[in-house]
Amino acid sequence: MVLDSLSVGSDTSSNEPVTSGRGATVLVVDDEPLIRAQIAQILRELGHQAVEAESGQQALALVRRGGIDLMLLDLMMPDLSGIEVCKQVRADSATQGVRIIVISGMNAKNALEESIIAGADDFLAKPVNPLELGVRVRSILRVRDIHDDERRVEAYVRSIQEMRNQSGANNQPPT
Repeated sequence: MVLDSLSVGSDTSSNEPVTSGRGATVLVVDDEPLIRAQIAQILRELGHQAVEAESGQQALALVRRGGIDLMLLDLMMPDLSGIEVCKQVRADSATQGVRIIVISGMNAKNALEESIIAGADDFLAKPVNPLELGVRVRSILRVRDIHDDERRVEAYVRSIQEMRNQSGANNQPPT
């Protein structure tokens, strides 16, 4: 079990979501195949679907396709840095709702500040502790769900107000 040993025993080369579990779809972005596979395996064991990307460009393409709830994003990648990916995701209205946890082995204090300024929701230092990863993912998704619920309630209240306004206009005596 990866949560205990961080060993990987399954093929994680596909970029298609894994259909086991009913959790969130999480995009794991890291140019190191072993790290990417280990994190993806932890997520699968937690009941999430893991999609993998080996570069910033590939990550952006997958996020823009839709269906990604959370991105675990390495900062240091050869083609496009995690900071730049984060900024582009936040700048696009179609993707800005994707939650982002930056994962980095860089100087944690500087990387944390830079990541949050770029729009990341949270930060994890490498090497990733499986328990901490699970807690952070659960927390970020809980906040996302609360915000989604708030938006649904607001939309419902607006629709009721519109119906009241329309029915009030229909019930007005002619002048």
